[in-house]
Amino acid sequence: MCTVRIVVDNQTRRGLAVEHGFTVLLDSHGEQLLLDTGAGAALMDNLASLGVELGSIKRLVLSHGHWDHTGGLAELLAALPDLPVFAAPGVLQERFSCHPERPVRDVSMPAECRRAYAAARVHELTGFTPICPGIFATGPIPRLSGEDCGGPFYLDAAKEQPDPLVDDQSLLLAAGVLIPGCCHSGIINTLEHCRRCAPGVKIHTIIGGLHLVHADQERLERTAAYLQQLGLRRLVACHCTGEEAIAWLRDRLSCEVLTGASGDLYEY
Repeated sequence: MCTVRIVVDNQTRRGLAVEHGFTVLLDSHGEQLLLDTGAGAALMDNLASLGVELGSIKRLVLSHGHWDHTGGLAELLAALPDLPVFAAPGVLQERFSCHPERPVRDVSMPAECRRAYAAARVHELTGFTPICPGIFATGPIPRLSGEDCGGPFYLDAAKEQPDPLVDDQSLLLAAGVLIPGCCHSGIINTLEHCRRCAPGVKIHTIIGGLHLVHADQERLERTAAYLQQLGLRRLVACHCTGEEAIAWLRDRLSCEVLTGASGDLYEY
């Protein structure tokens, strides 16, 4: 059996701390691992509130290098200095969010977390990789679908170098569950990559962020059409998916569509 527990999200139904961030705790065949560390303020308190023994966490996977997924890294590694960290190349890049008519924001991994990462037991993932029994990291995901993959991100504040977020990756459970952090690669690209790399895994559930919060009508329509033909049973949309996009998908998909929140637990 595998369990998926949302530890950090933008909302909660269980009195846990909330923030603009994301963390999931997975338990597969007795092996516990974390995907991401949230923005930094909620992770450790929520793990304690959920009764998670830190020593039971054996691995950490980073979905990508944005601050809202890596902000708790320094505090976690201070408590677990030997914790293996799995990430794709590029996770330490400086990066900026440059939305029109908004101030440019640095969205890189925080400086103290970069220092902690540099001193950690890091395993760089360049391809589809088994992490522990029943759990795979996708590694970097080819961009083949032509999706708009999620916003005006740049590698410099002057907006001269677009950031393709090549470090973006997700987790795939052999039980048929896909767990994206933000899905900056695009959910169609991500699912197609999983189907190529693990053709024996029938994906029936998605739990995580889809980064549709700024998606236009064309992208929403393409996404819904693709997910509908996939034959999903459940979509648990979290963090960066956006409430309007979740409602839009709920009206168009025949599967169960839920809004994820910290504390939620799913068993497979």
